[in-house]
Amino acid sequence: MSFTNINDPAGVKALLDQLRASQAWQEVVVPPAPEPAPSLPPNLEPQSAPVDATASSSSLSSVASLLSQLQSSPSWSAVSSTPPTSSTSEEDAPLSAAPLQQPTSSSSIESLSPPKKSPQDPRSYTFQQALPHLAQLADDPGFVVAITQMKKEQDGLERQLWEERRDIYRKYEDKVKVATTKANMIGDSGLSKHEADMLQTGFKKELDKFDRERVLLAWDGLVSKQQATLARHGVPTMYPTKDIADRERQQRVIQVLEGILRT
Repeated sequence: MSFTNINDPAGVKALLDQLRASQAWQEVVVPPAPEPAPSLPPNLEPQSAPVDATASSSSLSSVASLLSQLQSSPSWSAVSSTPPTSSTSEEDAPLSAAPLQQPTSSSSIESLSPPKKSPQDPRSYTFQQALPHLAQLADDPGFVVAITQMKKEQDGLERQLWEERRDIYRKYEDKVKVATTKANMIGDSGLSKHEADMLQTGFKKELDKFDRERVLLAWDGLVSKQQATLARHGVPTMYPTKDIADRERQQRVIQVLEGILRT
């Protein structure tokens, strides 16, 4: 049997490893758990197994011999006093040690940003809100040309309707002259009341029909066209409508716009 040099630390360490791996050491340090005794019939009595006292005492003496060599060695105190090195690294540190940062979702960013204010529809501008925009439009040469052309079309329609109305006046003036001439030829001093009433009633009916079927329809068509044209150029309050209040507001805007363009 060879003995290890107990003054050699490496040898002592190897001896320790050999000791821990031996079956005798395992039997001393960690004795095997007793196996449960099987249940036997009542008429049978268990027989005790013989114990090998020689093998047990031999194992204990071997372990005691190894321990006595180690404990008497100066290297044993150096080995046993060395503190164990912690195997825990930074990678093995628990996740709870580092603060967690919750990711910021895009929806959270959008909710924190102020809502975008939608631009106001120029059609809903009040008269006071429209004034600054009218001054800006008056400086646009293209807009000035469009307004000038629109004004010419309106003037032409007004002259045409006026001439057509004058034709109705002339027609009834001629009728009155013819009726008066006939009355003079038969010796009457003038038109009878019946003839005068007939001519006056016919004249009013024709004027009413002309205004209703010709003037109003033509004027409404012109206004709708102007509203659409002005709306395309971004004039506030302008859009095709027949609402009386909206048209009155539009008329005030047009009057201001015409005054700006004349200056």
